[in-house]
Amino acid sequence: MRRGGCVLLRALPSPENLGFGAKVHVMSKSPLSIVKERFGDDPKKAKQKLVAAVKKVAGKDIWLDRLNEEKGLNHVSNKKLLHLEQVLETVSKEVGSRDKLIDKIAKLQGRAKDDDYKARLGEESTPALWDRFQSVQSNASGKPGSN
Repeated sequence: MRRGGCVLLRALPSPENLGFGAKVHVMSKSPLSIVKERFGDDPKKAKQKLVAAVKKVAGKDIWLDRLNEEKGLNHVSNKKLLHLEQVLETVSKEVGSRDKLIDKIAKLQGRAKDDDYKARLGEESTPALWDRFQSVQSNASGKPGSN
């Protein structure tokens, strides 16, 4: 507020004084800061370690290898690599393989015997399949927002 040439500043309440159930918004960390925390402070070495971690998680039964041979994973952004690592770990722990994931999606959609549909699903990336599985699973369980 401005009064007579001077600026009056209002004090913002501290998080403790916001009241019961009030939420304090905290900024999320940047992908680079997450990579530095997990793999070391040197950005180049940390990126190499992140790429190695993604390759370790990405086995033949989970990873659909469609990389550009010249660039590889080293030219993929940290955000995408972190997301890819998280999705591949989740799929390997919860489902086991891409084939099992495709079978579960087809079964949940009532198309377990449709080999053409399974073949088309097999062309999708693992993160896209995981998103589809979560969507189909939530629709099958009858959560709000399903028809």
